[in-house]
Amino acid sequence: MARKSRKLVVVSNRGPYRHEATRGHERWVRAAGGLVTALDPVLQKRGGVWVSAKPAKDFDSVTVPAPHLAYDLGHVSLKRAEQRGFYEGISNAVVWPLLHGFEPTIQVGEAPWSSYVNANQEFADTTLSTSGASDLIWVQDYHLMLVPGMLRAKRPKARIGWFCHIPWPPPDTFGILPWREEILEGLLGADILGFHLPEYAEHFRQCVERFTPYRVSRGAVQHRGRKVKTIAAPIGIPVDDLQALAIDPDVGQEVERIRQTMGNRQLILGVDRLDYTKGIPERLAAFERLLRREKIARTRYALIQVMVPSRTDVKAYADLKEEIDRMVGDINGRYADTGRVPIHYLYRNLSQRALFAHYRAADVALVTPLRDGMNLVAHEYAAARTDEDGVLVLSEFAGAAKHLKGAILVNPYDVESTTNAIHRALTMKSSEKRKRMRSMRGEVMRLDVHRWADGYLAALEGR
Repeated sequence: MARKSRKLVVVSNRGPYRHEATRGHERWVRAAGGLVTALDPVLQKRGGVWVSAKPAKDFDSVTVPAPHLAYDLGHVSLKRAEQRGFYEGISNAVVWPLLHGFEPTIQVGEAPWSSYVNANQEFADTTLSTSGASDLIWVQDYHLMLVPGMLRAKRPKARIGWFCHIPWPPPDTFGILPWREEILEGLLGADILGFHLPEYAEHFRQCVERFTPYRVSRGAVQHRGRKVKTIAAPIGIPVDDLQALAIDPDVGQEVERIRQTMGNRQLILGVDRLDYTKGIPERLAAFERLLRREKIARTRYALIQVMVPSRTDVKAYADLKEEIDRMVGDINGRYADTGRVPIHYLYRNLSQRALFAHYRAADVALVTPLRDGMNLVAHEYAAARTDEDGVLVLSEFAGAAKHLKGAILVNPYDVESTTNAIHRALTMKSSEKRKRMRSMRGEVMRLDVHRWADGYLAALEGR
């Protein structure tokens, strides 16, 4: 007789959907970003509960039809000041840049650590009230690193997991945090700690060894009579669903419209959230160098840069937006002809259907972050290319670079080499394109999000 799956309780700062009703008009908005892309199909398949903070009205989102949810939504209510301190003051201004290795960007100074602690306690309390003793609890990401320990204190026998969707740095970087011991102690309340890459998991164990008294063994930490496993579990995308979308006839029609609108030029595509880790200014500089170097490039190639608004109330993000706006305007002002501009800049979130039409229309995808835990845009581009056409130019500092060997790998800090990679991608022979894309598509299928979740949850259940 098959073993019945235990109820799954996912806990994250941001939930998947928000419902709005204004003057008799109703709409559903879906959160942007890799976490929702990855976990929504898992819960739709398995059922359970998704616990999250009630999202603010300005969160990165796209309007969608009313979803048919196979799971429940649980909401954590945070006071505005506490939400600001927890999310903007600590999570985004300190933890995010530090774990990505952007030490100069962090603002520890008067950072409101107590807001982070209090918010994590609210998440833990809501999780406890919406779950049972035998449920599997899966906490997500850097916002909630104290929650596993808080849950463990109330439920010593619970099965608790945590997954890191961004990189984990070595001890010399992590050690900058004034609250490093508290964070490690909180995370060690879990049974399973998941990371995208083996090197991230190894960095975590090195941090435990450096900053705590606990013994580290191969792939595990001995914590207060318990064994906490650290595993590498590279995340993927819902391949079957997205490939079906890619071959949808309506998407095909949109592909033709995009190509005609762009004057049948060869198209280069960038899709990113507004963030200093994504390397957007460096990418624009590389494209500008191509335009400057080859006069024919101005009429033959075009860059479509989709940038999803994000965290614009954080100064570093507002400053970055201003820099990108200036660069796009400057490049277009110098290299445009009447009726034809080299950069088409879309500062908004696209629907999944529109996004996949752009993937299919693009001859080259530029995924060139300065640092990224994985990067699912790279996976989505390969999944969309059922025609085995298109070339992916990928940063060697994205987790996806460890898996997608068919990409042209670049150091995004080296503008000249990135320019050369773009040119190579645009002029690549069809036979080489097919070989590379076939390799990447095979790996994307292997890393399917359901396999990722099944593997992680098997480890969490102790199977």
